[in-house]
Amino acid sequence: MKKYNPTTHIGELISKTAFGDMMKGNKMGAVIKHSTIFSFWNNIVGAKFSKFTKPYSIKYNKLYVSAKSPIIVQELSLYKAKILRNVNSYSMPLGIEITDIIFNYKNYCATTPETLSNQVEDKPVEITKEQLQTVSIDNSLQEQIKKNVDRIKFLNDEQKKSFADKIASTYKAKNLQE
Repeated sequence: MKKYNPTTHIGELISKTAFGDMMKGNKMGAVIKHSTIFSFWNNIVGAKFSKFTKPYSIKYNKLYVSAKSPIIVQELSLYKAKILRNVNSYSMPLGIEITDIIFNYKNYCATTPETLSNQVEDKPVEITKEQLQTVSIDNSLQEQIKKNVDRIKFLNDEQKKSFADKIASTYKAKNLQE
């Protein structure tokens, strides 16, 4: 078993595991990191904005967010610095620094799940929570995830548990697809 540097953050952990070895040479690692950040969107912007916004892409260290209306885009722009700090608190442990956020209201309808499923030919496999519960991951990997997440000082215990659970779910989903 490989030994990890105690200063390793979650992004490096994902890259160094057996799962990370499989991701070399393709975009799967970035997709996992982006989807992890997107899964915390409610925590980043709060319940008020999460109902009317959706993050849909990260390119060149810019986060692209679609909003339901131009009014929401205007209000979000007032909170842009705070949202940027919040998103970086979740993205930095994954090795991604977000330097700017681009808000757009024109493509909000295009990013709804119904329209995305019609446009995308390669649909992702949907995995239910019940299916994830049937899969287990190696205890040593689970401990590594927990140990690395515990080093993140800006998260409280509940956030650390949620973050570790989401990362473990990603590994479980990958094992389920194999």
